[in-house]
Amino acid sequence: MDTRKTRNFFLVAILLPMIVFCQEDSTKKNVFAASVNYQTKLHYFGRVDSLQSSGLFPTLSVELKNGLYATGNFIFIQNSAQSTTYTGTTIEAGYRFPDAKHFTGNIFYTQFLYKDKSELVQSALKSQAGFNAAYTNKFVNINAGADLKFSDKVDIGATAGFDHLFIVKLGNKKALAFNPSAYLYAGTQQFSNTYRKNTSGLLGLPSTGQTVTEEVTAFNVLAYEFSSPIVFVAGKFNASVTPSYVIPQQLIQGENGKQLFYVSMGIGVRL
Repeated sequence: MDTRKTRNFFLVAILLPMIVFCQEDSTKKNVFAASVNYQTKLHYFGRVDSLQSSGLFPTLSVELKNGLYATGNFIFIQNSAQSTTYTGTTIEAGYRFPDAKHFTGNIFYTQFLYKDKSELVQSALKSQAGFNAAYTNKFVNINAGADLKFSDKVDIGATAGFDHLFIVKLGNKKALAFNPSAYLYAGTQQFSNTYRKNTSGLLGLPSTGQTVTEEVTAFNVLAYEFSSPIVFVAGKFNASVTPSYVIPQQLIQGENGKQLFYVSMGIGVRL
């Protein structure tokens, strides 16, 4: 699971209920949220392990009224070679900027704690830091972000995208939201080499003696992704379904990736 999905679940669990019901209760409060999330196919910019694992993510989140927040994800994977197995934890801490008329954003730091020899491509990463920002208006929201990813080396990443949030209030603290989105992800990909070294020929990746491409320092488009989160909120509870389609770009020799349709689902509570 990558940090983009972490922030998506954070949006569902904490931010969206605040947006939906902001007119009824504008008081800034400390918020605690817990959720369980499932993703049918795990990937990292469209790059997958050869077993195309699915994932289960219990998530705990807290946001203080001063904007500081923290989120923890406990990652369990399942595939044709093994039953549901714990593979790691991600811990993100950050600061969400105060609400402004047309601007939202946050800065963050994420620590990745994966088990040794994890099948996940992103297990090569040790930590990540960056920021996200959005210009919001009634027509289309414009999103951008940048980050540094730390493995054996340092990768630079950038994100750009568009979305539009539709909210249908159903009365009595209930609402349904739709958020069609389109994103472009770019960056360097030295993490790919780190992953191949760590796997040592497992899962269909290059084995010892094969020639692999080492020139992965160029900044390129890594993937395009289209999604349409559907979120139902009822008081303190929420549920979401997000169909997504990712198109990986700039696959280097030894990477396993293809155009991929997958679905993310979650249920949670906000206190």
